[in-house]
Amino acid sequence: MQSSKKDKPSGVCTVCQASFNRREVLNHRCDQVMSGRRCSGVVKSAVNTLWDECESCHATGKVGPLPCRECAGFGWKLYA
Repeated sequence: MQSSKKDKPSGVCTVCQASFNRREVLNHRCDQVMSGRRCSGVVKSAVNTLWDECESCHATGKVGPLPCRECAGFGWKLYA
């Protein structure tokens, strides 16, 4: 059974580049923890951001039954 591709994330942190799919977190402080401290970035809209499909999971967010470790289960990575 082939999993369907996920939609691109709607938000991204300005500091740690974490992806978010919830619209209610836009323009709020990022909730990711790095080195034991909460990230100081703000989640901004990523609608006009360029995204690359994850090579490991092909935008499905899963590798087998587990979430993809390469893209944190989002299926997309920021264009670099």
